[in-house]
Amino acid sequence: MTNNDYAIQKLIDEGYEFKSKQYIEEGLELFKKGMGGFVGFFAAMLGLFVVLNYILGSYSGFITNLIQPAFIAGVLLVANDILMNKKPDFNRFFDGFKFFLPLLLLSIVTGVLVMIGLLFLIIPGIYLSVSFSLSNMLVVFLGYDFWPAMEISRKIVSKDWWSFFKFFLIIFLINLGGILACGVGVIFTAPATLCMTYCAFEDIVGGAIRKYNIPETPNQTIDENE
Repeated sequence: MTNNDYAIQKLIDEGYEFKSKQYIEEGLELFKKGMGGFVGFFAAMLGLFVVLNYILGSYSGFITNLIQPAFIAGVLLVANDILMNKKPDFNRFFDGFKFFLPLLLLSIVTGVLVMIGLLFLIIPGIYLSVSFSLSNMLVVFLGYDFWPAMEISRKIVSKDWWSFFKFFLIIFLINLGGILACGVGVIFTAPATLCMTYCAFEDIVGGAIRKYNIPETPNQTIDENE
């Protein structure tokens, strides 16, 4: 069992305190510190998706689904850098492609499982969608492969599933507001809510690693993978 495995097992065994308000406030602060980069990147990303849709038509959705997990990972990496008081350059947003394959496999497998769950009276799909919500960060920050990341995420989230559900419901409503604002607001709300999600991960998982005196942290692990 690795150091990270030990800390995560202790986290699963002993549980944690979910601090929804703190994660929202800290996420907003992270977003504000890097607002220019976040908004610029999301504007560029949406522009790319529009061009792909124009060129490829109905096939553009396939390409979008392939690259979107890596783009999201890039935003999370930048949020991590800002928390560490680093000033990332714009290229940092594309470092998510270093994890392209495991993130792609994660996206496919979780997507299929959630879709199957939604077919069974919706509730199982919602349960799985929330349960897998930490998976991509476990891949990016702690180096897990997609299947162990899914299992670990499910076990952690299941300790306080309802708190995670309410948290992601708030995030959904924030992004819905961004979409309703002529669609433009999403370039602000999407990175802001990703920062909030990152803060939840950093506090719960990163906090467990620090608590059990493990030298590795989610932030340090990123540097080691570079």
